[in-house]
Amino acid sequence: MDPAFNTHDHARVTRLLLALVAALSCQLLPAVAGGAPQESAATAASLAGTWTSAPEEMKLTTDFDRSVWGAGAMSVRTVALVVQASGSARLTVTRKVNDARGRTVTGSQSVEEAELVIGAPRERTADRVEHEVKVVKAERRYPGDAAARWPLEGVGVKLYVLATGMLEVRFDTPEGTGSFWETLRRGPATTSKAPASATSSKNPTSATTSKSPTKKP
Repeated sequence: MDPAFNTHDHARVTRLLLALVAALSCQLLPAVAGGAPQESAATAASLAGTWTSAPEEMKLTTDFDRSVWGAGAMSVRTVALVVQASGSARLTVTRKVNDARGRTVTGSQSVEEAELVIGAPRERTADRVEHEVKVVKAERRYPGDAAARWPLEGVGVKLYVLATGMLEVRFDTPEGTGSFWETLRRGPATTSKAPASATSSKNPTSATTSKSPTKKP
């Protein structure tokens, strides 16, 4: 050691190094702490807007369906997702039955609505990115009956951003019946999917909504 570099000089240099480390920490820590919210905000902003599905139509061809809805009836399901730049979102699932002439059957329409918070990406693959989704609250209601409205506990929602720029949504009902996957495109829906045929004659709930829903006690 250089004889001129005494204990006093060593202590002075040590203090200077400690002060430099403290200054750098004050500058870097806020940037690190703020990184996650900034990433989340940017993600939410990129998804902001209205996303809709093409109507999912299913022909109701069983004897039971014809006895309830009439010949040529068809169940229709549409899905809409409205995302705010903050990450808050609302998912709306509308189900109804149309008669053979395309008119909505009275009492057949139901709406399931979930308020969501969309977070940052959680898992990535080559063709999709899954985002964190929190269900804040959900409810089911029947527009034709103001009293037919109740909370839905246990609704599950998953959200994926596809490489094509579209969204894919998984919606799980508490009962299990009526759960589905759906693809959403930005903007209003313009075309319908090719109608499918119902396969169950005993439980039409998965394809349709009952005319006289049982109210939750």
